[in-house]
Amino acid sequence: MNFTSFDQLLCLDAHCVLATAQGAALLIFGDCANALAQQLTAHQEIVCAKTKVRMLFGLPILTAPFPLFVGAVMTERNTLLDQMSAFAWIEDNYIEQPRAEVFGLTPFGEQPVLFMRDFDMDRPVEAWLQAPQPVGWVHAVGAAIATSRHTVEAQSLPPDEAALTLMALDLPADAQLFVESLAMDVARGVPLKAALRQRRKTTDPTLMHVCDGWRVFSRSAGVVRLNPLQNPPDRVEDVLKLAPPRRW
Repeated sequence: MNFTSFDQLLCLDAHCVLATAQGAALLIFGDCANALAQQLTAHQEIVCAKTKVRMLFGLPILTAPFPLFVGAVMTERNTLLDQMSAFAWIEDNYIEQPRAEVFGLTPFGEQPVLFMRDFDMDRPVEAWLQAPQPVGWVHAVGAAIATSRHTVEAQSLPPDEAALTLMALDLPADAQLFVESLAMDVARGVPLKAALRQRRKTTDPTLMHVCDGWRVFSRSAGVVRLNPLQNPPDRVEDVLKLAPPRRW
């Protein structure tokens, strides 16, 4: 496959308040998103803006300091996977199919020839946002769900719960029953990946794309739920764990 634009790659769009600093980004959702943003912008190094973000998902390359943003995978059995569900396939098959070819672009727009064996699969998938120069790429290190309905201290969510919560916040009203059905399966002990796989053939691909995307994100970045009105963060780093700028 030949990719010429980052927009051709597997990506997830979301509307949120975006907090950025030092090469890191935090996605803020919820009815108290603006309140949390105001608290964060009291620190001069953090900039917040309500915006639409497009996240690309990269696999860490063993021999390079930067990831490959994934567009598609060609399995060893010559099956082309060009949907967000390709990441679930990678999780299940990267050991058994080391010669599966991964297509995509580096942050510099290059398209190297890489196979599953060329990636450091002991590290999680990375989520990145493309920002205007001179900043360039920004690492999405987490998401904060700021809500007045949260009555206890800030709570880190496990990946499946985080993904379901982000789906519910991001998807329209007519998709909420679908998210609730996924949540019921997860509550019964079914992994979210399996619950999505069971519904894949009978569900709108656009809906599946968003759900798969949030599942990938929840494994690439931390997700915290908090009430900034009741329990404002004592330290900025408790909410936005700043990552040092990547030196590519």
